[in-house]
Amino acid sequence: MARERRFLPFSPLLLTIIGVFFFAVHLTCAQNPPPTPLGGPASVPGFKVNEYGSVVIFLRTQDGHKLPEQALPSIRISAEVSNTTLPNQPQMTGDGWMVTGLPIGNDYYVTVTANGYQPARQTFDIPQVENAVTNVIVFMRPIDESLIFRPPGGNFVLAPKAQKEIQHALQDLQQGNISSARKHCEKALQLAPGNPYVHYVTGMAYLLSKDLQSAKPYLEKSVSLDPTQPVALAALGGLLYDLSDDEGAIEALNKAVQLDPSLWKSEWFLACSYFRQKKFKDSKEHAQQALKIGKEKASLAEVVLGEAEANLGERDAAIATLQDFATKNPADPNAKDAVRWIEILRRPPEPASSSPTKDPSSRPLSPADFAVALPLPTIEVPPRADWAPPDIDAAKPFVISGATCPLDAVLKSAGANAEQFVSTLEEFSATEEFQAIELKQDGTLDKPNVQAYNYFVFVERITPKVFQVNEVREQGSQPAKLSGRISDMGVPGLALAFHPSIQENLEWTCEGLGKWNDRPAWVVHFQQRPDRPSVLAMFTTPSHEYSLALKGRAWIAEEGDQVVHLETDLVKDVQPANLKREHFAIDYKLVSFQKHNVDLWLPENVDTYIQYQGHFFHHYHHFSNFKLFWVGATQKIGDPKEANLPEQQPPTKEQQPR
Repeated sequence: MARERRFLPFSPLLLTIIGVFFFAVHLTCAQNPPPTPLGGPASVPGFKVNEYGSVVIFLRTQDGHKLPEQALPSIRISAEVSNTTLPNQPQMTGDGWMVTGLPIGNDYYVTVTANGYQPARQTFDIPQVENAVTNVIVFMRPIDESLIFRPPGGNFVLAPKAQKEIQHALQDLQQGNISSARKHCEKALQLAPGNPYVHYVTGMAYLLSKDLQSAKPYLEKSVSLDPTQPVALAALGGLLYDLSDDEGAIEALNKAVQLDPSLWKSEWFLACSYFRQKKFKDSKEHAQQALKIGKEKASLAEVVLGEAEANLGERDAAIATLQDFATKNPADPNAKDAVRWIEILRRPPEPASSSPTKDPSSRPLSPADFAVALPLPTIEVPPRADWAPPDIDAAKPFVISGATCPLDAVLKSAGANAEQFVSTLEEFSATEEFQAIELKQDGTLDKPNVQAYNYFVFVERITPKVFQVNEVREQGSQPAKLSGRISDMGVPGLALAFHPSIQENLEWTCEGLGKWNDRPAWVVHFQQRPDRPSVLAMFTTPSHEYSLALKGRAWIAEEGDQVVHLETDLVKDVQPANLKREHFAIDYKLVSFQKHNVDLWLPENVDTYIQYQGHFFHHYHHFSNFKLFWVGATQKIGDPKEANLPEQQPPTKEQQPR
């Protein structure tokens, strides 16, 4: 029998009526002219050969720039069914490489090699559509690539204007524009002189330009304001090492690794600091820890380890360590020194009874004779303040501007997915894990409020163009509401901004071809039209309702036009309610109900960031164990164990924040 419809009272923060998720629909069109087969692979075992399609391959560095010409890339296409390299040759087209003559309906992978970059491999498929064209983005990692510092864990809270200046500073640092970054840091310091993160970023701006003396007071100030932040301590420790203050470096770096044992770069710096103080046992231990945590990323620390072992008189161990480094890194400049040091270590030590040699250069060398400059980890651009992600208009995502974006077709397909969902689905359930936490003004975190719910969604078609989506939560067999001082209900419904009845209320822009979780995706920006009603969301207090004008960015899978990730922000704050910020980030996953032959794109993770009346909140929702109950107007395809619960009254607006 059908489950009774139940409604919860409105919560202080509420998203209205818009529905929830998208069906998976395969790509059904291509924009390019028919390709010409070049050495068609019809003889490959396992291939389906009906028609031919093409792939356009975009090669990009990690920061999104085109691969330099001197990289001289080599591109190979192989068939997954037999691991056979195909004879089809890539041709330059625009800022990508096109390979034609690939039988449709098959899976492939592209392998790229280039001078100065690690080999890369990416899988893709050619849809079984006549003249189909697939876009693939391959990111190339430099051979000597180093990692970015991890974000501070203290959730530093910034006022909006200061946050904007810091975001601009970080963007400038990523682009190497140090002078402009400093100017933005100076403005942020004027707005937030007591914020440790602002001092940290300012110090890093000077540190990245090798101005160590100017960087020092800012990093020291950051650590004095908040001595619990490992990345600030790590940056200060590296700076003090460069200034030859080994004792100060050791003190800061030891605190950093105690707070965050995963900081392998700090372990590396500690190994070098102890080595310079001739504390070779400590140097050896920290070099081993750096290699254990950082693995191949910390391979240069093996040189430090070998030198420490040599100075401890552990010749065999030092030879083995240095030989391992030289064998694995033959092109590294330090490999030649490692080989030379191995030769020195293999010489027999000078007998203690022998008389001093008149010519020092002719005597056998001891391990202490070859201790030279120690290789160090690189310094990175700092992360942004992390109380919340940046406003969607403050940081632009990576896109390939040269890839033609069929916006009208994307919106049409995404709208069809939304229509199909609303017209065929009546109810589904899931398990919801929920966490609410407040971020304090001083950067500390309140105790998290963690709950689990049975989560139900009911879709009701009121008219052909009007539909309503209602959420119900239960704990055990009793109705429940979200815990926390403020609630965010109906969040998954944001994806139905693509429904045709909603699309016309928004302004749409396609920003280009990007990537989400290794899948090519069209990056689409939308914003509430000022001449149309705002229907996506509302904010409800005990005395008033405010319609919220939203802007957002969605990553829509190139194949199938499903929304795989969505983020939204307020077009402007709600001054009467003192609602300054509301940011949603939603990840969707494909859930297959094989028994019923239905695929749905459902929200898996939802992060909500709210700045309200001087408070900063973060909510996290995780959905799992999805169950489907109805498809179509009358077809019943599943039924959970039910409890006889009293029907709830229609929503009211009488509740207020606790």
